[in-house]
Amino acid sequence: MHTDSLTGRILHDDHHRVMELLDRLEALFGRHGEDSLPVLTAEERDTVAALAAELDGPLESHFAAEEALFPALAVAGGHEWTADLLDDHEHMRPIIRRLGRFCALALREGFDWDSWPVFRSFGEELVRALVLHIQKEETTLVPATDALLSVEEDRAFASALAGAMAG
Repeated sequence: MHTDSLTGRILHDDHHRVMELLDRLEALFGRHGEDSLPVLTAEERDTVAALAAELDGPLESHFAAEEALFPALAVAGGHEWTADLLDDHEHMRPIIRRLGRFCALALREGFDWDSWPVFRSFGEELVRALVLHIQKEETTLVPATDALLSVEEDRAFASALAGAMAG
């Protein structure tokens, strides 16, 4: 994705980082079927720990930073797609909270026959929803930052995004 705006670049780079994590999560699911109970390797444990860390704040910070952009973009003609993206965020928030709790449990105690299928179900739903959401943002939100933000707005939003995503 090519973007000239600072805001678009920050969003795109963060999307890329999250997609790499989702790829690692999908690989974990691919190595462990629904009928097997995984004993996590060190690499898989790192994936669950990275997912837990992402779900514990950075992803919500990313959502909140994007949502700060939505009013300006909606006024400039993007009302329908900003509303759709906001709906996506609202759909994912409870999944993120629940999956985060299962990550913490898995890191503390490992998986058992009760927790693995639930973790896998929430994880697969998050992957489906977040990949589709990122694809939407890469084709609407990121290009809109070039087309609809003034240079001053771009600088202000980029600064706020960088601060929010840094924690």
